[in-house]
Amino acid sequence: MKTIVAFGAHPDDLEFGATGTIRKLILQGYQAVFVIVTNGENGCKDISIPRHERISQRKKEQMRVAQAMGLSEVVFLEHTDGFLEYTEALRHQLVSVIKEYKPEKVFTFDPANQDFDNINLFHRDHRITAEAVFDACFAAKNKFMYPGEPHRVSQIYFYGTNKPNYFEDITALIDQKLEWLAYHESQFADFARVEQFVREWLSQQTDAYEYSEAFRVMDIIQIT
Repeated sequence: MKTIVAFGAHPDDLEFGATGTIRKLILQGYQAVFVIVTNGENGCKDISIPRHERISQRKKEQMRVAQAMGLSEVVFLEHTDGFLEYTEALRHQLVSVIKEYKPEKVFTFDPANQDFDNINLFHRDHRITAEAVFDACFAAKNKFMYPGEPHRVSQIYFYGTNKPNYFEDITALIDQKLEWLAYHESQFADFARVEQFVREWLSQQTDAYEYSEAFRVMDIIQIT
């Protein structure tokens, strides 16, 4: 079966960037796996909730999205939110995920977008996830770098990009996308403001569609 593995630094990253496109691929017959690199515990709005409860809540919110979208699985790597380090252990984790699920398509933040014009988009965890996933896609296809059967990803869909070359029409899915995003209740003191922002943002990606998700899609071509 054709597989997608989509990487987010936190629960809700993929809901902002790619869920409409991923849902359309699921409806075309792909199985989809979300990989959430950090616990996301430090984004919660209620500071009275203990850390272990915040982690549990964020996992539950992500699993609710998974059920609604028809995901095959969610993998939680459980790094500390806001303190992600690019280590060899992290790259090894990501390579292991790619080799296990053997995706045709990978989704991740765009490591080439380093404009630093948005404090949320260029969050440290996002930047490190972007670079580590990119490097893991290379390492996963190498025969010698890590144990296990090599796997070559065919395409990477970079979201959060400033140089999109592909727009996916999600007009028919905009209400569902927003519903899935709203499942992350711990993150939003006023979801109405978030909804307004997302609708405006997704309506401005391209004139071709009412609402769309933008990506820099890169084909991985093996030439040697």
